[in-house]
Amino acid sequence: MDSTPPGAPTSRENSAPEEAGSEKTQILPPITDEDDAETAPKLSLPKPPPPETRPERDWVGLADEEKTEDPDSEDAETEGVETEGAPEAPADKPASEEPGPVPPPPAQRERSARDQRPLPWDPDAPRAGRVRPDADADRRREIILEKASAIEAATAASPDASPDEAGDEEDDLYTYIPPYSLPSRDPDPPAQKSDFHRQIFVSIGAVASFITMLWMFGAFGQQAILGGGALDELLEGWYSGEQALLSPDANFFWLWPVVVSAIIAHTVFQWQSTQKSTPRQQRSGWRIGLASLLMLVWTAAVYAELLTVAVLAALATALALMDAVRQLNFHTARSSTERRLTDATAGLFAGWALVLAMASVSVWLTAVGIRIPGVPALPWALIGLLLCIWVGAFYSMTERGRITIAMGLGWGMFWLIFPRLLSDLTSVGVAIGAAMGAFIVILATESRRHRINHAERRAAMGRPVEDII
Repeated sequence: MDSTPPGAPTSRENSAPEEAGSEKTQILPPITDEDDAETAPKLSLPKPPPPETRPERDWVGLADEEKTEDPDSEDAETEGVETEGAPEAPADKPASEEPGPVPPPPAQRERSARDQRPLPWDPDAPRAGRVRPDADADRRREIILEKASAIEAATAASPDASPDEAGDEEDDLYTYIPPYSLPSRDPDPPAQKSDFHRQIFVSIGAVASFITMLWMFGAFGQQAILGGGALDELLEGWYSGEQALLSPDANFFWLWPVVVSAIIAHTVFQWQSTQKSTPRQQRSGWRIGLASLLMLVWTAAVYAELLTVAVLAALATALALMDAVRQLNFHTARSSTERRLTDATAGLFAGWALVLAMASVSVWLTAVGIRIPGVPALPWALIGLLLCIWVGAFYSMTERGRITIAMGLGWGMFWLIFPRLLSDLTSVGVAIGAAMGAFIVILATESRRHRINHAERRAAMGRPVEDII
């Protein structure tokens, strides 16, 4: 509660000045708002000059100035120009007097063809220093439209691929096409009498190859080729590896027992009911049996010292086996067992026989003395070596990669290196060529096998294989 007694002076009254000394304090009446308004000095704004006395303004030039000035100070500068340029109105005029009407800007003034800039009073005219909020969006839209137009112009020049063709191209990336004939799943034709005759012929060839092996071991009372050194004496030692540049060492013939074992296994396998009338056995069986018989002829010719017959038998053996491999390429093996007992046998025999044919031709040309005047024997030897390596590499890279051909060829090249480096008839070029040839054939064959296996695995996992094969 307020404890001030009635009739006591208020705070405003207490704030009145007091006289010093003994003078009596004077209490003034309260000051109201009306008294403040009466006592306050009267202020008035200067009156603008009449329209006829105002200076003319260059509105077009002013637009250029406004574009370069800060938009925030636009109003302040305009006010400053108007107030500074106009004379002050007399103070005795009443403030209630209103100024005359301001003339409108020359909006209808015609602009020249050179000056097409927007006028400052145009509400749509852009201000200097002020970026429209949608300027960046418009610029991006223009860039997108330009790129779209360029793409349309580029695609219009080239024929458009149909959706079906585009889909086919995409499917081709995931479609694996093997670089060899796929195994046939058709049923074998009915067995004919010729199939039985072929089986008999292959069996006779296997027996002939076995007899050849025994003969080479000296089982018939003659000097053994395998381990007996008979090649140093038979045919005047032409097959000993020391008289012809492309004749390998006698240890080359130690692969023949392995080939005979493979021929016997193949013969047993082709008597099975599943192989009786298969097209691949019908095409290759006759040739494998013929090659086995020709090896018996070659052995007999060597022991009989008939060099020309031995050379012809070696050439015929190699040709028959190359054709057998070609027939097997037309009809791919349907099982791993068939590949091991048929394809591997023909491949190993073919690679080994190819080196034997090369050596036989080199021996015969050297023994007969066929030479070209002025041309040494080394270039001809290198040509024959290159031809043998090329044929071996060509057939070893067929189907999925026939490594057995490369192994048979590599065996022969290996035993060609030593006599060309250690015997009386040395040739470093032939030795290097044989070593490089064996390496290239084996590497190329194994590379093909790896690429095909890798491509088939990628195709099985649903991955593109275009960059594999």
